Order: sequence, then C-alpha cells, then structure tokens
Amino acid sequence: MAARRYSTDHHEFIVTPEICDVVDELAWHFDEPFADSSAIPTYVVSKLARQYVTVALSGDGGDELFAGYTRYMTDQKRSRFAHLPNTLRRKVMQPLGRHLPHGAWGRNYLYNISLDPLDRYLDSVSVFTSLNRRLLYTEDFRRKLESEDGCALRFQELASRASTGEPLDALLYVDSKTYLPGDILTKVDRMSMAVSLEARAPLLDHKVIEYAARIPASLKMRGTEAKYIFKRAVSDLVPAEILNRPKQGFGVPIQQWINKQLRVRIRETLSEARTRERGIIEPRYVRLLLDEHERGRRDHSTQLWALFMLELWQRTFVDNAGAKRHAQPAAIDLVPSVT
Repeated sequence: MAARRYSTDHHEFIVTPEICDVVDELAWHFDEPFADSSAIPTYVVSKLARQYVTVALSGDGGDELFAGYTRYMTDQKRSRFAHLPNTLRRKVMQPLGRHLPHGAWGRNYLYNISLDPLDRYLDSVSVFTSLNRRLLYTEDFRRKLESEDGCALRFQELASRASTGEPLDALLYVDSKTYLPGDILTKVDRMSMAVSLEARAPLLDHKVIEYAARIPASLKMRGTEAKYIFKRAVSDLVPAEILNRPKQGFGVPIQQWINKQLRVRIRETLSEARTRERGIIEPRYVRLLLDEHERGRRDHSTQLWALFMLELWQRTFVDNAGAKRHAQPAAIDLVPSVT
C-alpha cells in the first residue's frame, strides 16, 4: 500500500528458520543478556538496508510518546479492579494467586489484578511474573539477592516524575526511561551497527518529546484506539488502510522455531551440567517450561528464549571472556523481492 501511494520501491525478504544460525553472533554483538527475539529480524533488515544505504531512519519512540502499545489498553481494563477493597485484593486474591499450582487457569491474572497500579504494570510486562520468579530461581540464588524490589522501586520513582497525575502518562514516562532505551534502542543500535548501518530516530528529537509530553493522555489513547492524535496528525499523508489496520509487531515465529529448528539446541543448552551448576535457575522448572511448550499446553517461547540468551551470554562473556565463536559473521543470503 505504501509503495503504491508514494511510488517507491519496497523490498520484501522472508525470514526463514535458517536464520537461527546467527544466534551466537547476535549474543556476541549485544555484549549483555538480551532477550528480545525481534533482534533477529532487526539484524536481517539492517543487513538488507546496508546493501543500499549507510544511514536509515526508524520510527522508534512513537509507541512510548503516543501510547501505541496494546498493553496500555490492557492495563486500563485491569485498573478497574483497583477499586476493590484493599482487604479483598491483598488478603484474599493475592494469597489465592500465590497458592494456586503452576498452570492453574487464572493464576497469574488473579494475582496481577490484586496488585497496586505500578506493581500490576511491572508484573504484566515482565518476562517472568513475580509468581513465576519464585519457581525459576534456585533457593541459593534467592538468598544471594538482597531484594527483588529494585525494579518496583525504580518504577515508582520514575512514575513520580510524570508531568501529570494521569495513570497513562506515568506508564508512558516509565516506558520511555526503561523499555525504550533498555530494549528498543539497544536492539536497533546493536543490530544496525553490527553491519555498519547508522540508524536514527527522528521521533526522539527533544523538541518532539517535549511537545508530546504536553499532549493530554486522553488524546493519545481514546477508547480502544491507540496513537489517536498522532494518527489524526498524519491522516492526510498516510492512507487510511495503513492507519486503521491492527498494530503489527516486528517479530518472528519464535514459538514454532523453538519447537522445531531450535528445539534440540535449546533443550540441550538449558539442561547441560554447566548451565545447572551456575546455580541461578531451577532445573525442574526449566524442564516444566520446555515440556509444556513442546506439548502445546502453554506458549513459553518468550521465557525460553530469555533463558537461552542468558546462557549464551554466560558462555560467551563469562566462560570465554568475550571470544567470538565465529571468526566471521554467519553468512546470510539476502535476496529480496521488490514491490
């Protein structure tokens, strides 16, 4: 649609499971545990773009400035439970959520809606919820942790700086200080620079950020429509078919890949003695995640990918002091089609 509207050449590249061969390369480039699987298509599109340009523009920042994520709507729906009496939420719902067995229907949801607003949001955006972290960590590792409240305290501190008292503004500010720089910008920067491509984010110009911060939250998300004011602002430039279509993520079918192409490697990596001997994650819980995912009972792809990348980072930078596994980057044959 965009190609027809603006008479431009758009390149289409189908990411196939063979791209899984680059995971070790990606782990080395990030230089830290990084669990966002959309790093794979970001690497591919950067490599493809580098065949034609040395500088590229990205749209990063728009979701955090103008409320583009569906999780803001999810949180808004769950906020209705905050009006329940504290005694009911904390004395009944929380303990019930804690004591329901893993896999029980509604366990995480019940516990989540019993929390205070920012704790609820943090819990819902975490790869491992607070309930599941209790199962994930070994007893020895839990003892070594001074506290698991660091993220919650950071969220509270950031939310207090929000320019208004609107709950949505607090979430946008928190995400702009945590998720945006820690995930989105890190991902794009590392993957683009891995192929010597410079990515710039014009929406993050300080004047745009300052202006967006003054826009009322009610104009950013109206009902179930995300980015309301942003879409209205560009409605004469972008076709309605694009503006009004459902939000599309930039991901890969990691759920299927973990069950097929990556199945053996992930299971072996997370089950090997060297992984268990680190004393961080509970082997029985990891086996449970693997079994449930492979049998189709639950989609644990996000959690398994996070554990897999953590272990690859450990092996690359803790065990091998940062030595690259491959002398040269993994070969990827990029032959796009033009539309």
